[in-house]
Amino acid sequence: MIFQKISKQGKGELAFAGSLFLLGVFVAWDTSKMDIPQDNSIISPQTFPYMVAAFASLVGLALIINILRGNYGVPDGDAPGDPFTPLNLRTMVIVSTAIALHVILLEIAGYIVAAIACFWGVAYGFGSRKPLKDLGISTVFALIVYFAFTQGLNINLPSGFFEGILSNGK
Repeated sequence: MIFQKISKQGKGELAFAGSLFLLGVFVAWDTSKMDIPQDNSIISPQTFPYMVAAFASLVGLALIINILRGNYGVPDGDAPGDPFTPLNLRTMVIVSTAIALHVILLEIAGYIVAAIACFWGVAYGFGSRKPLKDLGISTVFALIVYFAFTQGLNINLPSGFFEGILSNGK
């Protein structure tokens, strides 16, 4: 194995690969702490999380080795050898804020409001400048997902402000 000096692009890729590896380790650790029923079969509730943890860890490790060897990814639309395009920090901040807002609003306002805010924020972050159209699409998509999960799959999502209006049948 011959390792090369890491470029600016490689450092970013290494940060992602390292995060993926650490995510896999964390999922495995968290899964090991899971309470499982005693009358458990060969396929337990831990099976799938362990598979995800192993996959994430192995892919992260393989990416780390590849990056250390100097094999960087080529961004879509770029040809090998083109200059490195730096991160668009504004887009990353807007999308990260939309996702964080989703997490904060989920229990307070409910899934529908949280998802609308998140979907709209991500669309805005990626460059859409039609706020009313995006709001309409976000609302329709959030309602479809909400009812598909609550009515179709019988999985409770937080109702929030709509507690009395949207009945999950429970």
